[in-house]
Amino acid sequence: MTDFIRPVLRLFTYARAHHRLRQAGKPAGFASAAKLVSRETGVAVDDVNTVLDCGFSTVETQERVAAWCGLKRATKHGTPVLIADPAHDFEPGSVCPDGGAVPVSPEEAKRRVETRLAQRGAM
Repeated sequence: MTDFIRPVLRLFTYARAHHRLRQAGKPAGFASAAKLVSRETGVAVDDVNTVLDCGFSTVETQERVAAWCGLKRATKHGTPVLIADPAHDFEPGSVCPDGGAVPVSPEEAKRRVETRLAQRGAM
């Protein structure tokens, strides 16, 4: 019953890999994404390719790749699903400047936007 997990895991994995590669100024193609995820998760590149192809992958592979995306496996009404892992922190400066996978308050979001605008204005 991983039919609900596969497309979500594919989307989040490719989106994060694409973002990280673009930030580094590297080409953000499928092969580059698979290599990045493989290198950072320790999952074999062929298994990462399977995840990015939305194919069958083991529970262990799904959990390792999901954790890289700030997600974790859970069960909802007996069906496996992926949910945001509030305990997960991205490395500072990579995707979320302050880390974490949990939404921030409107006040915090406004502060972050104003800080970024001020930083851009100072350039």
